[in-house]
Amino acid sequence: MKSEKIPLSFHILYILLAATVAYLYYLKIILPIDLNAVNGINAVQSFETAKPYQFRLVIPFIFFLFKPIDFISQKIIYLFYSVAVVYLIIIVYQKILSEYFKNKKAVLFLAPVILYPILWNYIILNQTYQYYDFTAILIFILGLYFIMKENFLALLITFTIGIFNKETVGYLLFAYLLFNYKIIFSKKIILNLIILIGVYASAKLLLAYIFSSNAGDNVEFCMYENVRIIKTITSNKIYFKHLALNFGGLYIFVFLLFLTGRWKKFPSRRLLLINLAFFPNILLGFFVTYYDEVRVYAEFIPLVTTSFLIYLSTFKNLNLQPTEKHSEFEASKA
Repeated sequence: MKSEKIPLSFHILYILLAATVAYLYYLKIILPIDLNAVNGINAVQSFETAKPYQFRLVIPFIFFLFKPIDFISQKIIYLFYSVAVVYLIIIVYQKILSEYFKNKKAVLFLAPVILYPILWNYIILNQTYQYYDFTAILIFILGLYFIMKENFLALLITFTIGIFNKETVGYLLFAYLLFNYKIIFSKKIILNLIILIGVYASAKLLLAYIFSSNAGDNVEFCMYENVRIIKTITSNKIYFKHLALNFGGLYIFVFLLFLTGRWKKFPSRRLLLINLAFFPNILLGFFVTYYDEVRVYAEFIPLVTTSFLIYLSTFKNLNLQPTEKHSEFEASKA
């Protein structure tokens, strides 16, 4: 079935909201940065930066195409790029929510809710600029959408591009497995998984070979630092604040959804379980992610936000009605 068009008024609303978020990000994060920083776009473009930052090539390539427009500041170009990416995040997230809920108008109004955790993790709490962050959120959301639509070719293309933006796109593998939990050992799912893993490994090996002479490690190992963060969490106000206010506190509703048993009221286990992909992410993140750095949770943002909205949908008076799009699969396979 063809998805319904988004009314022009909502496109305008989404653009205005995207512009607001991007401008706030520009003021707080982009303006103060040094364009010639060792891990910035320019250093990656010239192939001079350390691994694994050198592997994150998508945005530097896009900005290379803008080089002829040298009369416009790179920071201004990045501002407009951010507006476009945040706008697309809302658009794609609206399509994801249409897989979850029947109420078209409610979904149109709820799609910008994803900006709430973005504001917290990338503007309010964040102090660090990494050019690939918003793009990582968009790519992950696109991947989730194609998983739900069971469009493997589109997922594969998105996944491949995502590897060259930030390697954490690999977390889509867990989302794919959880969404297909009932047919996880079927030939189709095993073959698709082998293809995704093969593409991921090939891309990483290729990058490691091409940039073998660059300084740094192919993967950042953060285990010892995370042990220190956990040990000092009660005495370090910054660590505690960042972890407690992650996603603006929306993670609390994830706990409530499952601890109160309200998850049972949502009809599709597939749509519910895909959002639990954050759990293996946390476990793997112990080794490759700094827990205190809130901007590294890009892939968690749609998962936590959707879990929050699922929790709200379990209250009848809110009249947020779940679809049954993916319940038929469960009924036929049960």
